[in-house]
Amino acid sequence: MVGAGPAGAMAAWRAAAGGRRVCLLERKSRVGTPVRCGEGIGLKGMTASLDIDKRWILATVSKACFVSPAGLRVTLADIDESYVIDRTVFDADLVERARDAGAEYFPHTPVTGIARREDGRYRCVTPRGAFDAPCVILADGIESNLARDAGWDTSLKLEDLESCAFCHVTHPGIADDTVCFHVGSGQAPGGFAWVFPRGKGRANVGLGVLGTFCEPGKARRCLHRFVESRFPGASADDEHCGGVPVGRWTRPLVRGGIMLAGDAARQVNSLSGAGIGYGLYAGRLAGDVAARACSGEGCDQGALQQYQKEWASGLGIQQDRSYALKSMLLTKNNDAFFDRIARAFARSDPKRLNYKSIFLRTFARHPLMMLKVLRLFR
Repeated sequence: MVGAGPAGAMAAWRAAAGGRRVCLLERKSRVGTPVRCGEGIGLKGMTASLDIDKRWILATVSKACFVSPAGLRVTLADIDESYVIDRTVFDADLVERARDAGAEYFPHTPVTGIARREDGRYRCVTPRGAFDAPCVILADGIESNLARDAGWDTSLKLEDLESCAFCHVTHPGIADDTVCFHVGSGQAPGGFAWVFPRGKGRANVGLGVLGTFCEPGKARRCLHRFVESRFPGASADDEHCGGVPVGRWTRPLVRGGIMLAGDAARQVNSLSGAGIGYGLYAGRLAGDVAARACSGEGCDQGALQQYQKEWASGLGIQQDRSYALKSMLLTKNNDAFFDRIARAFARSDPKRLNYKSIFLRTFARHPLMMLKVLRLFR
């Protein structure tokens, strides 16, 4: 396994639990840092792959707030149970579970190349030596070139990539039970800004600028302006940047004895950029399939194809829906559009609103789009 984030650690855990010898290779000396996400995940997304440990939870979320470019607020109080988790603790725990199942863990071990040997096995080259295996799962993030070296086209269209900037903010105006999303060209062109509470007046604050609107340093500048306007006088730290894929999941997910999972496979909700639940689910599937396909020193590469089949019929459908919705929204992506939506819902009872009702009413004036939305939710 290459990469010890949620997808890689989960895959290592499941493959080791399935009786296979597993090496988990991680380029960083410590997993879970820096955190390049809002750390949010729903109960369903988490429990689809593993039970929740209370030690991971920083905040329990019961409300979602959307703020339009003109500052109009729409609050949803009827959302599924959700959490903001501590990725530093969470990622480390997943690695420990993989180790407890029998996986060997090698931190600070970047894989610089991967090649197929004459005997059909694969060699992962690292500064600490070579690791040979009949099956390799690449879960090493959006920035990895290993998938490209193995034959995949890893390029992303500008409209399928967001440049994101993140930081931690401490401010008395942060509500510990509410996630907030801010849209508009003045906030995050083509994307949105978010505030995810971490408890005790502290939050993950970040934003994503769609690639078609981006230029060097733009996401960071937008983040500074957002924090200054939304949380005047706030204390901000732990600032960092990174890319988030918001396109389709990679096809195929398997080539020979190599499988892709998590951000490396672009397995991310295309509309929200959320990827923890997707990564866990993909890692679980990949690890289980690899454990069944491998035996002794060999691997039934044809059996690995079951991974893509199970992903495509599960969360792959959900991701395809999110991509279709994102594509439709991009055709209407302007400040006047978002303000009109907010005005339509601003006086609604938060307890009577949910994500689906907002989408349906959003496209009510566009019958063709409405039909497409209805088909997506079948």
